Amino acid sequence: MFFNSKNVILSTAWISVEIVTVLPAFAEINAKVQPVIQTNYNQINAAFIRKDIKGATALFTPDYTLINPEGEKQTLAEFREHYDNLFTRFNIKLTSNKATIKNIDVNASGIDVAIEQKTEGTIAGFNKIVINQTSRDLWLKTPQGWRLKQSKVLTSQTTFNGQTFKG
Repeated sequence: MFFNSKNVILSTAWISVEIVTVLPAFAEINAKVQPVIQTNYNQINAAFIRKDIKGATALFTPDYTLINPEGEKQTLAEFREHYDNLFTRFNIKLTSNKATIKNIDVNASGIDVAIEQKTEGTIAGFNKIVINQTSRDLWLKTPQGWRLKQSKVLTSQTTFNGQTFKG
């Protein structure tokens, strides 16, 4: 194929038309999906406050993976065991747990959701703990609804009685 100014102009116009027609479709998908995903986060967080690990992970896929900021991975079973240990061994009681959606990107495999998560609670009944995290989550549409397949924690900061916790 020979390229000339007419072909380039037609190609550019065609790409522009495609972008203009595709962007509203993504915006419409985001507008429909965001409330559903936010409801899912609310259900997950409410279950964590109740110390209901199985309920908190009910919307996870069986092959769910958590990736921490250092790149270490945790399977669904390891994730459940970790939180069960935290709640029982350290007597952690969560008083609030909120995820705020910052961005949703639709892609071929599902949707990527950027969130900010703030968790507050106590350890042993009186020591205050606050955890602030940002993460990128991959949600998949399944016959059972939207399910969380992967969480990649990008940043995490923990304060213990107002002091930044390193460890």
